[in-house]
Amino acid sequence: MWVMFLLTGCGDSMPEDELVNRGASRMENDGDDLQASSFPFLNMEEEYQKKREFYTLPELKKEVEELLGDHYWPEVDMSKEELERLTGISEDMYVDFLAEKQSLDSHIDTMIIIHAKEDYVEAVEQAMEKYRSKIIEENYKYPQNLGKARASRMEIIDDYVCFVQLGADTTAVADKGSDAVTAYCLEENERALYVLEKAILE
Repeated sequence: MWVMFLLTGCGDSMPEDELVNRGASRMENDGDDLQASSFPFLNMEEEYQKKREFYTLPELKKEVEELLGDHYWPEVDMSKEELERLTGISEDMYVDFLAEKQSLDSHIDTMIIIHAKEDYVEAVEQAMEKYRSKIIEENYKYPQNLGKARASRMEIIDDYVCFVQLGADTTAVADKGSDAVTAYCLEENERALYVLEKAILE
């Protein structure tokens, strides 16, 4: 598809026979030393894949932080041991992970991004669903957190399993009830997932 497009574009300003002759002449001059890099358009897909493969998790976090600003409250990194203890997701299931929570256990703002191994995407998804259900159940006795827990979202974006439980300060809507808190936090989580999806899939 790329070759046809480029040849068509060049054909407007250069006769087809001259274009072919130039290409043949170049191949004769370069001989066996001719590399794919001699034709930059052939490397575009490869460069795109490299960008995707090496997109770092801290860069994804930065996108969310820049969006939410002071409303991004997770501040403490989870270790791989803590991640496994809380979610059941073990080191052999992922390429890399980023998990942050608040320093006080009574505060539950959390973001977890798992770059899952291809064969483990579904297993990581199921583990995160169980973790989300557990968080909701544990906070039934803490009304100030229940709305935030219910608003948490988990989404698969390519091989990334993203869990967001954000919302920061909910005091402005707390007097309107748990449903109002849920709606407020859900909006923040949707915003976070939007920038994550945009960054991962771009």
